[in-house]
Amino acid sequence: MENVEQTINRRDILKVGSLVGAVALGGLLSPMQAVSQPFKNPTRDKPLLLDSNENAYGFSSLIEKNLVKELTNMSLYPIKPEQQLLTDIAKFYNVKEDRVCLTNGSSAALQSALYAVNKMAQEANLPLRIIVPNPTFEFIEAYAKPLDPEIIKVELDSKFNFDIDKMKKSEMEFDGVSLVYICNPNNPTGNIANPNDLYSWVRNAKSTTIFLFDESYAEYVADSGFKSGIDMLKGGAKNIIITRTFSKVYGLAGCRIGYVLTTPELQKRVSEFLQLVGINFVGAKAASIALKDFNFRQYTINSNIKSREIVTRTLDSLGLKYAPSHGNFIFHEIAGDFDDFVKNMKNQNVLVGRKFDVYDNFCRVTLGTPDQMQYYVKLLKNFREKRYI
Repeated sequence: MENVEQTINRRDILKVGSLVGAVALGGLLSPMQAVSQPFKNPTRDKPLLLDSNENAYGFSSLIEKNLVKELTNMSLYPIKPEQQLLTDIAKFYNVKEDRVCLTNGSSAALQSALYAVNKMAQEANLPLRIIVPNPTFEFIEAYAKPLDPEIIKVELDSKFNFDIDKMKKSEMEFDGVSLVYICNPNNPTGNIANPNDLYSWVRNAKSTTIFLFDESYAEYVADSGFKSGIDMLKGGAKNIIITRTFSKVYGLAGCRIGYVLTTPELQKRVSEFLQLVGINFVGAKAASIALKDFNFRQYTINSNIKSREIVTRTLDSLGLKYAPSHGNFIFHEIAGDFDDFVKNMKNQNVLVGRKFDVYDNFCRVTLGTPDQMQYYVKLLKNFREKRYI
């Protein structure tokens, strides 16, 4: 069967140390094969990993088929593969290459974008303010610590939505350079921004404001109302930096390949803070191959929808609240002590996400395969019987 997706045991990969080892070993399962095999309960040595939002199906089978023949060139620097990936990404989004930066995972993309905007503030002799929703992905705050800017955290509303009005107020009243960080879908809640509110703000923001859109999970969104920052960028916006990754839907978290999409001017600024030859040979090759496998991507997305439905049906039956997730995770109420919930799950050989600010009675859980999520919701029902949740 051509272009079928594949599952892969992540612990087996870790034993050989890298994606190269996994490819060399072979023995990967296609999704069709995986579905036909009985689900095995997790064990202490092989727990169910629902904690880091990785792709439960591993990576595309095309990578296994095509990467091995490239390994003889691993003694060379990844200059050609890097350029090829840059070209492939630009072609994929129908933009010019001077709008794209390759980065060591999307985390490096976020850091470089932040430093670029900080330099813009320094050049203008203006203070920097960073505006973020709360809770959200914390890397921006971590990367900002050495710069010591003002950080404004704006709480989500009662339905887990971004409070665009309050964020906008913080931007408009500030006499300096503002960096507005929007993780869309948001991590950990999984909600998406209202496109009308957000992009009206982008169009009418002050000239000293830059919007940083972290779209690590955008490929998972099935809502027709979702609008990527890429649409605004292609529509002529000059104040947007978008970061994306191959770690999630493409299943290449271990390869650390991310990228930036922005204007040519901002691309140059971001590039100043990127590591020279910052991505690796195997990752560049694997990412170029992954872009070509539509079937794997679509299978992963469809599977994710099924898994989400399994979990939300159970949460509804248990009367537990949850955010309207559009990523490969769900943020749900546990109605009890967070640490106890994590401990009880670990005792059943299931690892779940960490605690997030403000919502200490909620847990972020990665959406694995439908079989894995059936096991998870069975535990939730058992926990309810024991009055753990």
